Amino acid sequence: MKKNKLKIVLQARVLSYRLYGKVLLPISNIPMSVLCAKRLSNTGYPTIVAIPKQDSDDSLELVLKKNNIKIFRGSHKNVLKRYIEATKDMDDDDLIIRATADNPLPDGNFVSEALKIFLKSKSNFINTHNKFFNLPYGLALQVFYVKNLRLIYKQKPTKTDCEHVVPILDRNNNFIKNLNKYNKYKKYYTKEKLSVDNFDDYLRVEKLFRQVKDPINEKWYKIINKGFKRK
Repeated sequence: MKKNKLKIVLQARVLSYRLYGKVLLPISNIPMSVLCAKRLSNTGYPTIVAIPKQDSDDSLELVLKKNNIKIFRGSHKNVLKRYIEATKDMDDDDLIIRATADNPLPDGNFVSEALKIFLKSKSNFINTHNKFFNLPYGLALQVFYVKNLRLIYKQKPTKTDCEHVVPILDRNNNFIKNLNKYNKYKKYYTKEKLSVDNFDDYLRVEKLFRQVKDPINEKWYKIINKGFKRK
């Protein structure tokens, strides 16, 4: 039986309406998009950063290339098409792990955990932002098969679905909750937002990473434990 290949596709762009250029802001002296890519790939998972073709993202391309990170440039607002084109070399039964460059906590260890949950649940799609997992806001990954992405693309999705991707995946794929509630993550839960949408979020996350000696390789839960003084 052929083993499923996988690819982490990290979504990033400079043009953010709430905090312009946030993916280039430094966390531990590392541009946030670079930190996200390096953390996600720190255990060897193949990672590509999917960015828009427009001129405003040329600076982002330069930063990523300088850090030896693979990139793909595609549609700006049709993010679904960007994912389709970034994964055109993959087979239908291969797996995509979707991540965004405003969530620097997820790492290779977290990717492995999400994959285990996905395979055990026998689902076509999981979203770790689901309340089912008891995870802080910002520990977000989505896992799904390439064939499911291609299927929804053929269904003429709405403009909103093309821009946001996750809602249409959520609607078209059943997550079988046969694993019981994931209380194993409850001890890491915090109401503090760990995703960067505005400047206050950035200051909070940047402060969190100040306590980390190795921001690229420190495990996600250890960062939370240090930041919120947990044992």
